[in-house]
Amino acid sequence: MFSRKNVNLLKSLLGDHIPQAIKSILSHKMRSALSMLGILIGVGAVIAMLAIGKGAEESMSKNLSALGTNLLTVMPGSQKIGGVALEAGSVTRFTIEDADAIAKIGGSIKAVSPTARGSGQVVYGNKNCRTTIQGVGLDYAAIKSAQPKYGRFFTKEELRGREKVALIGATVIKNIYGSSNPVGTTVKINKVNFTVIGVLPEKGATGFQDEDDIVIMPVTTAMYRLLGKKYIDSIDVEIKEVSMMDDAESSIKKIVIKRHNLTTSSQLESFSIRNMADLQATLKSMTGTMSMLLGCIAAISLLVGGIGIMNIMLVSVTERTREIGLRKAIGAQGKDIMLQFLIEAIVMTFCGGLLGILSGVLIATVLTVFAGWTVTVTANSVLLSTVFSIIIGISFGLFPARQASKLNPIEALRFE
Repeated sequence: MFSRKNVNLLKSLLGDHIPQAIKSILSHKMRSALSMLGILIGVGAVIAMLAIGKGAEESMSKNLSALGTNLLTVMPGSQKIGGVALEAGSVTRFTIEDADAIAKIGGSIKAVSPTARGSGQVVYGNKNCRTTIQGVGLDYAAIKSAQPKYGRFFTKEELRGREKVALIGATVIKNIYGSSNPVGTTVKINKVNFTVIGVLPEKGATGFQDEDDIVIMPVTTAMYRLLGKKYIDSIDVEIKEVSMMDDAESSIKKIVIKRHNLTTSSQLESFSIRNMADLQATLKSMTGTMSMLLGCIAAISLLVGGIGIMNIMLVSVTERTREIGLRKAIGAQGKDIMLQFLIEAIVMTFCGGLLGILSGVLIATVLTVFAGWTVTVTANSVLLSTVFSIIIGISFGLFPARQASKLNPIEALRFE
């Protein structure tokens, strides 16, 4: 229940102070508009910058999810002799049997896919292009979020039989097919006929690599029919939970060391395990820091807007000195004068904040539509900027309000 004192204060605010504040603001439209402009720019900048940072974070997360979540990648390294590093894989060459052994660990291991990489010339009709060739295992689609957009993935029987089937990426389709459907057609890859059974989902470019400029096929087909390899280039291992990553990594290391009889310290460095969870955490931390940095830079403009509010309020106090003296002479207390000027500052700041929210959302929309950026406006950023703008109004309006409340009524009435 509200006390009588609180009820009277609320009535005073709604019936007296706020209408007077609005009247005072409207009596100096240009000056008030310029004061609110600083807050408008500040709030709009905060919302837009936080939206850009959040969009970058979501875009980064989307790109990382395309690489696989909870993923360990086992890769061959090289031994150093006399300080000279030998070719990668010169000591540890992984095979499909290594991938099978890792899959048999069970427990924390969810899926395993060996990968053999190379490049090839893809020809269809009178068009051709150079692209990346990847031979992969059955679990590749689940691990890399690469379920075919059209068509299907290859089967266990096709993997075992080294069948000449392939799935192609969007860039390859654009280069040699144009707008036609490639599923069911026959293409030549390094002069070997392959049947296209599926179209890979679009993943875009990461850094300097186009993830859609690729052809996927069974790893056995790539090794023995196309690339002429007896070994694989890496093994992707999906872990059931992030909390199991360290234990799984330790188990994989033991299996590799045992199978390849690695004993010396230099031999133990002949392979590496890349932890995608650590990479994701690092990149997310970086994007989070970037968002905070952008927000802090934008918040500086809010402070500048607050200083503008304070300057205008000080001018207003000077102009209305006789009015203050008259109000005090007829019984107004210092707290009433202080509350009146403080409310004026808050009303100006709040109105500027509302317009700033609209401008921030508009800027984010323009960047999304015309610049093609991934921009996300969140409720938290809107709430944060609104609350911060009100705090700015109270903080920078307090000093002029106190100055007004301390004026001597006699001296104020004499002021010219």
